[in-house]
Amino acid sequence: MSLADTRDPQHPYPSSGSRLAKAVLDRIGAAVLLLPCAPWLLLVATLLWFQDDGPVLTRETRVGQWGRCFDVLRFRTGATGVGAALRRFNLDELPQLINVLKGDMSFVGPRPRHPEQARLEQPYPWLSVKPGLTHPWLPGSAPRTRENASLALDGYMRNWSVGTDLRIMWHALRGALGGTATGTAGDRS
Repeated sequence: MSLADTRDPQHPYPSSGSRLAKAVLDRIGAAVLLLPCAPWLLLVATLLWFQDDGPVLTRETRVGQWGRCFDVLRFRTGATGVGAALRRFNLDELPQLINVLKGDMSFVGPRPRHPEQARLEQPYPWLSVKPGLTHPWLPGSAPRTRENASLALDGYMRNWSVGTDLRIMWHALRGALGGTATGTAGDRS
């Protein structure tokens, strides 16, 4: 069985109307955020390029919805002063707005999995939704075990609403601005 054949009829995932609403919110939100962020993204890219004459972005293969692989974008931070500041505020992950705009990711969803990690895990419910820039549980309430994380994700999916995503994104933004953001999409391993 391939990763793409992991749909579990025993577990409902968001209805087609909810999936459409979430996709529209994600794409419009990413487009709206990319416009004012574009000058900042260009500035960061320029600073990184001048500080360390190498590629500005990294691409890391991750497993997305229904087992489809895609490249997660991130600023290459390395061991530089600019890189440390970017990592502290999770600004190194701003290029992932492009992943959201393309439809590979969502603003809220489970962390994108490495292909090896995805093969080892029970596929449902992780692969039935798009991976997110931030996870679907609020700071301080992240499940400690895989089983609890699956249950929390299942509850999030069953009860999804625009309001829930907006509340989660607000908490993630407050954490990022305070330099304590957790649950963003990029793996630090």
